[in-house]
Amino acid sequence: MKKILIIEDEPDVARSIKMYLEKSGYQATYTLDPMEGLERLKDFDLLLLDLIMPKVSGRAVLREMKSRGIRTPIIVLSAIGLPVTVGEELVREFPGLIFVPKTALHSELLNAIKKTLGE
Repeated sequence: MKKILIIEDEPDVARSIKMYLEKSGYQATYTLDPMEGLERLKDFDLLLLDLIMPKVSGRAVLREMKSRGIRTPIIVLSAIGLPVTVGEELVREFPGLIFVPKTALHSELLNAIKKTLGE
């Protein structure tokens, strides 16, 4: 069973995603603390990362992962629509990123997870 870590600052959103992933056959865990998530990431097959968080942004998490050489696949979740330039910039800096809007979580998220994990 694939293990997915969710780094999300909104507890209700994190719990909802976790429950959905578990019903879809994945083992899911979440943390509200991005730095804690970075420390635990080595035990997971995939990271679902909120982009906009108050203390440590998703972009800062991505940069820290890169500096540490962490190669865990990532799907970025965003409640806001990203301008094309922001998305393009992030994909150039972090190749392989997939963006999923939180408003379209269920079907799009599951498709993105299967694609990223090669299922």
